[in-house]
Amino acid sequence: MIAAGSGLAVGAAAADAALEASLDAMASSGADHADLVLVFVSGDTFPAAHEMLHAVRRVTGARVLVGASGAGVLSERREVEGETAVSVLAVRDDRLVATPFLVPDQGAGDADVAVAVAAQASATLAEGGCLMLLPDVAGFEPSTLLGGLDAELGAVPVVGALAAGSPTFELFATDATRGALPGVALSGARPIIGVAQGCTPIGEPYVITRADGNVVLEIGSRPALTVLRDAVTSTPGGPERAQRAGIFAGLAVDPAKSPLERGDFLVRNLVGADQSSGAIAVGDAVRVGQTIQFQLRDADASREDLELTLAGVARELDGRRPAFGCYFDCAGRGQGLYGVPDHDVTLIKKHLGAFPLAGFFGNGELAPVGRRNFFHTYTGVLVVFPA
Repeated sequence: MIAAGSGLAVGAAAADAALEASLDAMASSGADHADLVLVFVSGDTFPAAHEMLHAVRRVTGARVLVGASGAGVLSERREVEGETAVSVLAVRDDRLVATPFLVPDQGAGDADVAVAVAAQASATLAEGGCLMLLPDVAGFEPSTLLGGLDAELGAVPVVGALAAGSPTFELFATDATRGALPGVALSGARPIIGVAQGCTPIGEPYVITRADGNVVLEIGSRPALTVLRDAVTSTPGGPERAQRAGIFAGLAVDPAKSPLERGDFLVRNLVGADQSSGAIAVGDAVRVGQTIQFQLRDADASREDLELTLAGVARELDGRRPAFGCYFDCAGRGQGLYGVPDHDVTLIKKHLGAFPLAGFFGNGELAPVGRRNFFHTYTGVLVVFPA
């Protein structure tokens, strides 16, 4: 049996908002207590964090409570940016096994952090599941942490986002902390994960033929910068869109997959270009033989990508309804990107219907692409648990 509900309170004193959101979440769930509670709050609530969390625990009775601050928070009803707000998701699920953990000093070294997380989560994840992480941005080294978790736990999906807001902080049980890594290992219910990286491909996919570290020298035996320029000019309205949008590199994750589709690329920043040599620098390591396709990011591209991602989630649901979910959205999206409020949650409801949902705008997102976990930016990560 699954009973889940969400609550969102805006504009009240922080402790009152937490109480109101918790009461709404429990009322909509219809349960007398929750097994798991996720709490996402605006950064200005930090002075009242302890009082807020006691109110949430008192109302929900949840043994497991984790959360984080965000540049904004959301539920299935709306997205809130620039206001005091608390979002609460309360879940009662007989299938779900939830093991919370907290690494108090994330800056101690991410290899050690990965071992500490695995020691607390491995028993829960022994037969599958997913790992939800809500790290602090301070001291966070994604490649070391995610590589260490892969070595310790194997192919377990890692989802979540980095705390944001002013100040940034993390929530665990009844305490707020900073510089820490809270999370929860979840098993017993397989989530469906949608990753919208906010881009549309331009030009054609080509193979990298010369590279050094993170520098792409040649693509298809042509200077990389020439291929990039051709991709922009061959796109309708490309030069004009490129002036006001971001251009990124899409790196194929699985070299064996053919044909490649939109979700098969890991989107990374372009961090430099050399006009004389025609080389471009990418915000990740590249290799000869890897397929690359350039990507354009603006509001239209991001909207199109999210629509396609949600259509894919709907196909995976295959007629089942979502019981509950989380949405981790980048602080670089939202109203600042689209120019309208509630953009992403409106599209989620359009494609999947209304269901209990909570999330926040973070400093970067965690989600798998293919069979590997990655740190993302400008991305929306939807984690849906089917009924």
